[in-house]
Parts: sequence; structure tokens; C-alpha cells
Amino acid sequence: MKDGNGTAEGIVILAVLIVIILVTPKGAPNLTANPSSPSGNTSIGANTTTLGSSQVRNVSLGAGNASYAYQPYEEYITIDNRDREPVNITGWQLKNGKDKRAYNSGGVLRYFPADTAVIGQAALYVSPTGSNILQNAVLQSGETAVVTTGSAGPQSPYKIVSFKENICSGFLEDLSEYTFTPALTRNCPVPANEPGVNALENECREFIERLSPCRTPEFNTRNAEGDICYNCVDGKLFSGSCVAFIKSHFNYSACIANHSTDSNFFGRTWRIFLGKGWEMWAQKYETIELFDQLGRLADDYTY
Repeated sequence: MKDGNGTAEGIVILAVLIVIILVTPKGAPNLTANPSSPSGNTSIGANTTTLGSSQVRNVSLGAGNASYAYQPYEEYITIDNRDREPVNITGWQLKNGKDKRAYNSGGVLRYFPADTAVIGQAALYVSPTGSNILQNAVLQSGETAVVTTGSAGPQSPYKIVSFKENICSGFLEDLSEYTFTPALTRNCPVPANEPGVNALENECREFIERLSPCRTPEFNTRNAEGDICYNCVDGKLFSGSCVAFIKSHFNYSACIANHSTDSNFFGRTWRIFLGKGWEMWAQKYETIELFDQLGRLADDYTY
């Protein structure tokens, strides 16, 4: 009986071992490989990274004009949100491939650390008074961030920070003081549709109907004799009430005041400025990497 029991016990143990082998998945992760990192990801400062960001399938990098722009104020790349959910890109970091390229220095090939830049906060729109309120840049589904290496240039007449485009942004694009690359969307309200236009005298109304959207007219221009015409708009004399109406409706500040609560006010593009004083992306053999707030690689682009 003892030998029979031993044989039965052996059969049971063998059956248990077979079950364990069958239910254990192949390629199961080694949970002890990096106990300090639950997902096994490495930081940006490490030599290797893992495509482990929760946003890896939600965002897409675009090279913009990085391969041929030289000036930091015009050099840009793009980030697109392809997912249905919003993506907060504030705190995300961009990294170039300088550390992957060899440079000839005195006949010796050398490698240099990569350049990095952190995406900061942005305003919902550029404040006409300069009191820009910054918040996280959150890309809604289908929205794009145009990430410019440098700054926006002159800070007058308006202080330009990172912002979201809107139906008034075209007035900024129209100003000679600024050069945005790519150009801001010119989708301003139609001048003839402004409330109150129908109540103006015919001559004033006709002028407004011919006025191009996003354009700020010139005031106090000079006449043929060179004298200042204080009630002139684009060189034409109007009544004081007409001039006052045009001033209060057809410029960036007036557009913000009159339309910031419109349901279609906001556009689908953010303009992010990294504030660098030098070109960040090489003309060729470049790798652009985008990391999320936790240092995980979200996407990369090589050209």
C-alpha cells in the first residue's frame, strides 16, 4: 500500500507541474529588473528610453521647417493630438540628436550633449493690456501645437507669449511689427457683420463693407497738403461718430473686447515659444524626441 500511495502522490505532483507550465504566459516580465520603476522606463538623462508613455499613441511629431530654417524665431516643429482625449503638453520636453552625431574638433571626432527644451505654460489669448494669464497648454482632440524654437520677436504693441490662436489673431498677423512662421490664421469676423454697422451713415457703412477682415485702418493720416487729418481713416475724411466706431471695432484690442465670448472664438492651433537664442534642429541627420512629464518617450521623428 505504501508503494501505491507513493505512485499516486507522484502522479499528482506531475499533474500540478504540467498545469503550472501551461498557465504561465511566455515572455512574462521580470518584475525584479527595476524595482524602483514600475513600468521599467528610464529618465531623459539616461542613455536609453522606452516607448512607455501613456500618450505614445495620442501624439505625433512633425518636422515643420526644422530641416531648412536657420533663425530660432522662425524655426518650428509641430505636435498633433490624434486621440479623442485632451493631452496636457506643459512640462513635456523636447530633445535634439546632437549627442548622436560626431563633430570634428581639431581633427578629433567628438560628441556633445543634446540640447533640450521644456514646453511651458501658455495664455488662452494674447492680452491687449499685457496681463497675460498663463495656464497649461492642453491640446484638445485634433488640435496642433506649433512649437517655435525662439521667441516671437518685438514685444510691442502687444506682449507675445505662448498662446492659442483665435478669430482675432489675424490682427496680430497683419501688424508689421511681428513675423509669425507659419503665418497666423486669418479668420477674423467680417467687418460688415459687426453689430451697429447698419445704423451708420451710408458713406461710413460703405467704407466698412469694403474693409478687409483682420486689418487695422490708419487714423489721423495726412492729406494732399501734408496736414494731419484728425478725422481721416485711410486718408478719407469721416464724421467723428464713424471714426469712433471704426476705432472701437477694427483692431486687435477691440476684437478681443467684442468677440472673446463668441462660441467660435478659439482656433485649433497653439503657438508655443521655447525662447531659445539659437537654432535647435539640425539641417540633416537629426532626431527629434518628445518626452512626457514623467520622462517617457512619447514620440520621435528622424530626418
